[in-house]
Amino acid sequence: MRALVKCSLAVASMCFVTSAVAWEVDRPDDPAAHEASRESLSTLGPDQSTQSLIEDIRAIDGLNAAGGGQGLALVATVEELNQAIRDLGATVDDMEISVALSSDVLFDFDKADIKPAAETELKQLGLIIREKRTGDVTITGHTDAKGSGSYNMELSKRRAASVKNWLVKYAQIDAEVINTKGLGETQPIAPNIKVDGSDDTDGRTKNRRVDIVIQAKETFK
Repeated sequence: MRALVKCSLAVASMCFVTSAVAWEVDRPDDPAAHEASRESLSTLGPDQSTQSLIEDIRAIDGLNAAGGGQGLALVATVEELNQAIRDLGATVDDMEISVALSSDVLFDFDKADIKPAAETELKQLGLIIREKRTGDVTITGHTDAKGSGSYNMELSKRRAASVKNWLVKYAQIDAEVINTKGLGETQPIAPNIKVDGSDDTDGRTKNRRVDIVIQAKETFK
């Protein structure tokens, strides 16, 4: 990828060199220098300005920014952003964006290491944070009620921290703006047990989650 970037820069440089034959380096105010610049810009074509060339280079370079095939492109279109919001089922209001990710998608059973299969969802989350964040991001881990309360509390904390670490490493989000916490089994959104005392597997699945709240507008006090 970086070879492509160097190639793009080299092409741009060649345009300037070719057009600046009459430009004397020791005379930067020489009219020939200005004419060379104008001619070089014209070679980019009507649809390719210097700014768009830079953006193209940033987009190419961003794909390889994190390495390991998990890099997140630095330039996103409006449609990509909107698609990410739809795919993650994000809730958007005037002050924040909320996303709930299933722990079953993010982690193996009883683990806190991010699964490779979770890459798509986390890339979309990183895109939303980078494009829309205006303040802090809060990541909260939750579990179902299986196991001891203390164990579930620690597991939820480790899972929240794992999501943060992924976003910092692969989505290039500043670690300083991300806060994490774990609430274990204390805030279920569905029953863990049915009325007959048997496990409510659907309810447990919903309770195993990681909530992300993105401050999306500055608050004024």
